[in-house]
Amino acid sequence: MSDPAKPATGYFERKAVFPLFPTYVWQHELPAADFEALNKGLLAWLSPMRPGADKYSAGRTWQTDTDLHDRPEMAELNKRVIAAGDGVLDFLGFERSPLMISGAWANFGPPDTSHHEHVHPNNFLSVVYYVKAPKGGNTINFIDPRPQAHVMAPQVVKPSQNNASLVTVDIAPGRLVLFPAWLRHAVDTNRSGEERLSIAMNRMFEDYGRLLSKQIGRAHV
Repeated sequence: MSDPAKPATGYFERKAVFPLFPTYVWQHELPAADFEALNKGLLAWLSPMRPGADKYSAGRTWQTDTDLHDRPEMAELNKRVIAAGDGVLDFLGFERSPLMISGAWANFGPPDTSHHEHVHPNNFLSVVYYVKAPKGGNTINFIDPRPQAHVMAPQVVKPSQNNASLVTVDIAPGRLVLFPAWLRHAVDTNRSGEERLSIAMNRMFEDYGRLLSKQIGRAHV
């Protein structure tokens, strides 16, 4: 929020801007010495899961099963994802109710593959960790989730996040990106000539059905 006491010029004595209901994306960078060793181990483990060329649908990223978080090879990455998720709860001012990892899978993206616009339902946070992100295949797109925001579309003369309907975020190996699971996102076509490899994960409150949903229900009666 801007300073409401800030002097203004022209017709107005003061002006203020209030960013109501913002949507956040959190980015965490692992130290180079940390992620280089981590990614080397992940790549050695994940490489045998890579399918043959005949298994890929044209232009589409290929995904593993969604239970990777239960494998011992994911233990170190899980620790970092848990710490990052706890930080999100702190940032938002929420109680640190335990957030379980509800799913994790690898995304293999050879050249000329992309991933369509989608969300991750029935979860609180979505997470992507990047093992390989070559230049030309090193972005993720987030789409404005408000349908009413597109009813009017004046001519943009100064592009910015204040008027964008799509925001592109750069990615890199060792980078961890967290965002609300309901936020629509997509991955552009990999134009790098090399493979892009990421691990996607979801996090959800362990006690949501047993405790939190009942509390929310009472709060809105």
